[in-house]
Amino acid sequence: MADGGEQQAYPEKLSAMVMKTGKHPGQLKDQFASPGGISISGIHELEKGAFRASMMNAIISATKRSHKLGQ
Repeated sequence: MADGGEQQAYPEKLSAMVMKTGKHPGQLKDQFASPGGISISGIHELEKGAFRASMMNAIISATKRSHKLGQ
């Protein structure tokens, strides 16, 4: 996500602000995404590509690799 923000030239302070809220991503989405708006359009594209499942798989894979290298 940070890379996408950088590619689109979003200010770094904006990304940091989002990370510092401590809110669940779903709460942030509900707070800022307007029905039929720009943000929900982008979220929809992520979900079409199974974004959450891909992130989970990446974390699982990295954890397994870390454990293997630590042996």
